[in-house]
Amino acid sequence: MANWLPGTREGQLNMARVWVTTIQTRGAAWGIPAASVTELQSAITEAEAILQTALSAERTAAITTECQRLFGILVEKMRFIKDRYFKTPPLVAEDYTALLLKTPDTNKSPRGIPKAQMTAEVGRSGTAMLILYYKYAEGTESLADPHTDVRYQVRYGVLPPPGIEAAGTDLTKAPVKAEELPVVFSTKRRKDIIMFNATDSGKTAYFDIRIENGTGEDGYGPWCPIFHAIVP
Repeated sequence: MANWLPGTREGQLNMARVWVTTIQTRGAAWGIPAASVTELQSAITEAEAILQTALSAERTAAITTECQRLFGILVEKMRFIKDRYFKTPPLVAEDYTALLLKTPDTNKSPRGIPKAQMTAEVGRSGTAMLILYYKYAEGTESLADPHTDVRYQVRYGVLPPPGIEAAGTDLTKAPVKAEELPVVFSTKRRKDIIMFNATDSGKTAYFDIRIENGTGEDGYGPWCPIFHAIVP
């Protein structure tokens, strides 16, 4: 069931809630224990709370990082249930519909390491916000494989101006490789709004992006050159 997860956090929460409701009526036939449903509900509750905070004026860099962590836990619990209980016995068409899942495509797709390079143009959305508009790096468009190039891994971090001491996860010097950037997430969107701490205004945000193999294999494309922008 490739590409089964909604691309937005609100969509992921909605799918998780639907799963809990559906499993409560059909879960016995799938052999799903009550403990797994309880764990999923707890993950939903925590993800809902942190998302509300992350979207409020109270957001900080630490809250943004915690939001990514808790949604990572939610997605992993959903992935476990999907892989452990939705395959044996296999779901029927009405089950996929009830769970907001696509009916699986039995046609095998080519697998391999992505060769194209992804980068982004940077725009401004508001105070302490930047927008990443994803695009292929010039000259690599012809290397894109629509079967595997379906999501991007993004890393970023902020560097204070000269004379300002680094705090928290701030960078202490301009990065030269992606692994030096502390915040990482994956996305399938055409653009993402990056929310920073209000105190990050005036700092320099550094970014790096690469394509992930969408088939679930451990395959990554090359990192693009690191680029940067001033946080408004």
